[in-house]
Amino acid sequence: MLRGIGKSHGKTIIMGEHAVVYGYPAFAIPLLSTPVIVKMKQTNQENSLISKYYAGKIEQIPDSLSGVKFLVNLLDTKLNADKVNYVINIDSGLPIERGMGSSAAIACAITRAFFDFFQDDLTHELLLDYVNQSETVTHGKASGLDAQTVSSDDPIKFSKTEAPKHFNFNSDGFIIIADSGVKGRTKETVADVRQMYDNDPQKIGAYLKQLGDYASQASDYLVKGNLKQLGIVFTLANEALTKLNLAIPKTDQLIEAANHAGALGSKITGGGRGGCVISLARNLTNAQMIQKALIKNGAEQTWIQPLSIYGEDENFD
Repeated sequence: MLRGIGKSHGKTIIMGEHAVVYGYPAFAIPLLSTPVIVKMKQTNQENSLISKYYAGKIEQIPDSLSGVKFLVNLLDTKLNADKVNYVINIDSGLPIERGMGSSAAIACAITRAFFDFFQDDLTHELLLDYVNQSETVTHGKASGLDAQTVSSDDPIKFSKTEAPKHFNFNSDGFIIIADSGVKGRTKETVADVRQMYDNDPQKIGAYLKQLGDYASQASDYLVKGNLKQLGIVFTLANEALTKLNLAIPKTDQLIEAANHAGALGSKITGGGRGGCVISLARNLTNAQMIQKALIKNGAEQTWIQPLSIYGEDENFD
């Protein structure tokens, strides 16, 4: 009996969301503590999918999982010459539509599982191509940043004008990620920012350039270990994202609570209008205080990510 397995993980964008679509830099960190595992096994039944969002026949996957359905059919056409029947089991603790890379992580793990199941070679370039095709169906135009980050164990610095680079730094700080409990609308917000840009390229272009500049500044401050200045950049970036109409009352409430609890800075992460916010803490005690404040103010889930795991003593390319 044929079997296959594929793994990936979530991500959070530290800086540069939306701006990256317009050629400005962004960087994101992989969330290695949020694994996604996809297992496939041969079956005598019809091709089917088992997940917490849908369980049933592949052909009946709902429109809400259109990217998954597209990808499975694409991979099946490419690899399944003998028309083997299979069941796909997705195990993911990532919330969907929260800016944590859930759709890209699932697409990455599915692609790896398919190639493992059919015992075919998968290059990194081919993996990214499949994930980005799935992301385009799910979200519209994909920047490629999510695909790069969920398939890497290292932080990624990314722009559309340069090859992606592994990004490393040495910091004692912590990032706290808080799920607002409100589904983000990445496809909608990307389209709306595009419409705003087309209507007023000078004004909106200036905000996008600011976000790109903040991404470069933030990476420099991480390398230097200057958490105080990094926190200021978080705050400035959130102001720019708010001007792009990406804030909602719930994320504003969480950001205010985190900052009041001692965060060096907080911001929207991802597409906006829901999803997650991230806050910067100077140490673990500070991070735990911020986490408590976020939970008290209605965060549905929280994660604390130490920045030290991305230190320069690690093995980076």
